[in-house]
Amino acid sequence: MKKIISSFTYFSLSLFFLHAFDWPLSNIQEASVSSYFGQNKGGLISTSMTFSDPDEVNNVENGHLLLIMHSNEDEGDFFPSALGSSVIIAHNDNLISVYANLDDESICVEDLSVPKDQLIATTGNTGWQENGNSLEFQVLDIKKSSAINPKVLMSRIENEPELSISRIVLENKEHVFYNLNETRTFSSGMYRIYQKRDAVIIPYKTILSMNGVVIDQISYDTINQENNRIYISGKKKYTSSDVYPTDELLLLGEAMISKGKATFGIAVSDFLNNTKQLNYTISAY
Repeated sequence: MKKIISSFTYFSLSLFFLHAFDWPLSNIQEASVSSYFGQNKGGLISTSMTFSDPDEVNNVENGHLLLIMHSNEDEGDFFPSALGSSVIIAHNDNLISVYANLDDESICVEDLSVPKDQLIATTGNTGWQENGNSLEFQVLDIKKSSAINPKVLMSRIENEPELSISRIVLENKEHVFYNLNETRTFSSGMYRIYQKRDAVIIPYKTILSMNGVVIDQISYDTINQENNRIYISGKKKYTSSDVYPTDELLLLGEAMISKGKATFGIAVSDFLNNTKQLNYTISAY
């Protein structure tokens, strides 16, 4: 079964939704999330959340069926074959939800109208996933061309995995790296600040400050697109290669380090606003 939909590009948004979508799986536990929205996925900023536990997949909100893709017959430029067998549903406010990597034979959507919490399928292994039987889930805004962090729209989960701040490194314009635990004196100028990337979780928000004043802040609400390049917004538009220059690093932001001494603050927060912060006394010449 395949229903044709109008073409749109896939990512951008300034977001203030108050939706209460349900989660697509019945038993959501943070341990089952194998990859977070915004995580490094093949060198790109991921627009999905991936759940690793096998489960039944349900529609998150009342909507209408747009498309069913079968991994053994459907392939095109609009929705990549990497999604595997998938169901795509349209909702109010120009939102669509994408349920990918489904078990092909379990897909059971038959009517164009799909009520909230209706069973769609069970998780499968038809896409390009590292963890086998899993669900790759996306929420997209078709009017503003963006991918939305599902956590913005879903009910809050009481427990979040604990974030950490580790192996902070600074990179200058000459692409020279400095370990902040080893070096606290630098030449003045613009630096990019990174920490060691966790393989699963990433902060919902990263904040850099100088002498108590915020100088950059990156929030993972949405992933946007411009000129066919996706980006996360901070002080500037950070593309995938900015956020993930290597498989080991995650960008925290940019900082202009001026001559003299200063207190340099680095903070990371989860979706419940649990925050970890480190402060360093640095000097520049």
